[in-house]
Amino acid sequence: MNKREVLEKRLQQITDTMDSIEEIINEIDFAIPKAAKDLVINALKSDEITNIMEAIKERRPPKLVIIGRTGVGKSSLINAMFGTYLAETSAIEVGTKDSQVFQYKSNDEVLFEVIDTRGIKENQQSLTSTAEDDLKNVIEEFEPDAFLFLTNGADRTTLKEDAIYLKEIYSDQGITVPLVTVITRIDDIEPSRIKDPASYTQRKKDNIAIKEQQVYKVLEEVGLTDSFIIPVSSYIEWNHEKPEILSPTERSELVIEFDGRYNIDKLVDFLEENIDFRAAVYLMLNNKIDLAIEKIANKFVKVFSTASAGVAITPIPASDIVVLIPIQIVQVTLIAYLSGRKINSKAAREFILSLGGVALFGFGLRFVAQQGVKLLNVFIPGSGSAISSTIAYSGTYAVGKAAIAYYIEGKTKAEVKKEMEEMEKEEQFQ
Repeated sequence: MNKREVLEKRLQQITDTMDSIEEIINEIDFAIPKAAKDLVINALKSDEITNIMEAIKERRPPKLVIIGRTGVGKSSLINAMFGTYLAETSAIEVGTKDSQVFQYKSNDEVLFEVIDTRGIKENQQSLTSTAEDDLKNVIEEFEPDAFLFLTNGADRTTLKEDAIYLKEIYSDQGITVPLVTVITRIDDIEPSRIKDPASYTQRKKDNIAIKEQQVYKVLEEVGLTDSFIIPVSSYIEWNHEKPEILSPTERSELVIEFDGRYNIDKLVDFLEENIDFRAAVYLMLNNKIDLAIEKIANKFVKVFSTASAGVAITPIPASDIVVLIPIQIVQVTLIAYLSGRKINSKAAREFILSLGGVALFGFGLRFVAQQGVKLLNVFIPGSGSAISSTIAYSGTYAVGKAAIAYYIEGKTKAEVKKEMEEMEKEEQFQ
């Protein structure tokens, strides 16, 4: 199995585990009062956690709407995002000759679906009502994850014209998905002879910053202040002078001889953080696998920390500790699964306790670790909610980050504990 197939298998294991969460909680090897157990199960079935698990199951290629003039570098940008020379399939019929849906594939697998609307603006002086309606219908049917507005910023007149057109689309159709303005071909900015980003001179960097400011000013003038602006270079030299004449199989085997990409990771990171998680997971799986594992793990940490915070503000007839421990055990278990290690609830609990008093259940709860396993069997009727949501969140968050450091980053428990101690000291001084 390749890396992607391995990660897909791990994700399947994770969703299977969450589908059987009641059985997992029942198998935890210490006493949990029924009221506390019900609260834990409900917390682990929260809408946020459920949505993430469903997104992992239903992952799909990202759908983008690209607006930009001919030759602005659409295909080069998408190839740069994957580091692969992808095959662009024939246009898919979408009901209007002015908008076309393209699929970008590698080994017959669709990596991206893209609506290219450039024909509308370049072939017509103004949009007819019919063309506007067609475009609206296409976008509604396509359900894009993001809009990419591509410009090289060279011609201020066309930049403003295209920005106004984009503003009309967003306003008229009530679009809420992220908008990214991508300034392409920044490798051509003076000194244009410098193509290696590691060798960019201060002069080139300053010129890039000026170009970015110019684009921002135009967007501000037309009211597109919510657009995220990223200057990029998609410049790649492949080991074949004319990749476009090769077969899809030959293209997939191309090797990068010179890599002049700049800020592509920043663009991919933005998309992964801001688009529908079903598409984000798919994008992660087809990008850097090791980074994908860490990003998904961090997503788990955030939602489990939020679940812990929710539990802490709910009065229950048992100690809050008895509720937080199972949530943190499941969190650690899933992170271990992501790393490829299958552990049981006992191993997860022992990992948590091995951290000592440091950030175990929240800063300031050192006594919990001092009591260790004994405390896990304590039932305190009527104790109510004794832990603030802030402490519950920060404690679960710290345990999750410790699990990432140990299981995914490969640090020792001693190194992890030291990092937690430093976090605790920083917290005390804030």
